[in-house]
Amino acid sequence: MSNPTVSVVIPAYNAASTIARAIDSCLAQTIPLWQVIVVDDGSSDGLAELVRTRYSDPVTLIRQTNSRTAAARNRGLEAATGDFVGFLDADDHWEPGKIERQLSIFATHPEVNVVAGRFFCQSPGSPRTLNESKSNRWYDRPVKASGADAFMLGTLHWTGTVLVRRSAIENLRFVSGLEPAEDRDLWIRLAANNTVYLDSEPLATAVLEPGSLSRGSIEVDCTKMLEVIQRHRSLLSLHARLFWTSYVRYRWAAMDPKPSTALPMLIRSVASWPFPFAGMPAMKRLGRLKRLLVLLRQSMMRPNQPEGVS
Repeated sequence: MSNPTVSVVIPAYNAASTIARAIDSCLAQTIPLWQVIVVDDGSSDGLAELVRTRYSDPVTLIRQTNSRTAAARNRGLEAATGDFVGFLDADDHWEPGKIERQLSIFATHPEVNVVAGRFFCQSPGSPRTLNESKSNRWYDRPVKASGADAFMLGTLHWTGTVLVRRSAIENLRFVSGLEPAEDRDLWIRLAANNTVYLDSEPLATAVLEPGSLSRGSIEVDCTKMLEVIQRHRSLLSLHARLFWTSYVRYRWAAMDPKPSTALPMLIRSVASWPFPFAGMPAMKRLGRLKRLLVLLRQSMMRPNQPEGVS
C-alpha cells in the first residue's frame, strides 16, 4: 500500500484542559494524518469551542449528547475513512514518530492487521515511567494467537498505542455498558481473529488524569473486566477462566484502599486460584501474600477512640 492514510479517533468529555496536547501530538507526527476526529461526548467546559476555533483540517469535531466512551469511539470509527485507524484519549499523547514507525511495521509484515505496544505512564506533575512488563514473548514479532493466548494478547493492547487496518475493524464496535473495559473487549476480539504485532518501543504516554473518560474506580473497572472474561468464555478453558477471574480479583484487592472490601476480594482470589500467576506481565513476586499481610494489619488496627473511653 503506497501512501497509506491514517484516521485518529479522540473521544473527549470535559477535557478542555488537555485536548490541545492530544491533538498537537497528532499534528506533530512525522507522517501527516488524514483525519483527527474529536468526538465531544457532551462536554460542558468549552471543549468544542476550543477545538473549533483553534484547529482546522485535518481536525474534525463531532458533537453528541453524553453517551460515554464506547459510543464516542464508535461515532468516530464510523466517520473514519483512512486506511488505518488509531485511537487516543483526550488526556494522553503520542511520540512524534509513532505513526511512521507503526506504518513501517505494517509494510514489513503485510499479514499484520493490528499494531500496539509499550507506553509511558505519567501522573500529572510527575515524571513519566515506562509501563511494567516482565514478559517479552509477545513483543517485536507477528503473533497469530488463539484461545487463552489470544485473550492474554488482547489485554496487552493499550488503546493509546493501537493502530489497526480499517478493513479489520470496520464491522466491529465497542460495547456500550462495558466501560472502562470496553476497549479490552474489542482488542481481545481482534487478537482472536487477526495477526497482531506488539512493539517494545514506547510510542505514547498515558496521563493519569482523575475523572477522565477512561479512568474510573477500581471497583467498576474490575467488575466490567469480570464481565469481559464471561463474554470471552469460548476462548478460555475452565482452568483459564479461574486463572483470569482470580487475577482480576487480586488486582481489585491490590488497588482498593478499603480493607473491608479488599480483604474479602483477596480471599476469593486465593480460594479460586491458590497458585502463582505464572506468565502475567508486571506480576510482583509474592504479591498476594504481601497484600494479605498489609490488609490484615490494617483490619486489626482500631481507630482512635475518644478521650476518656476505655
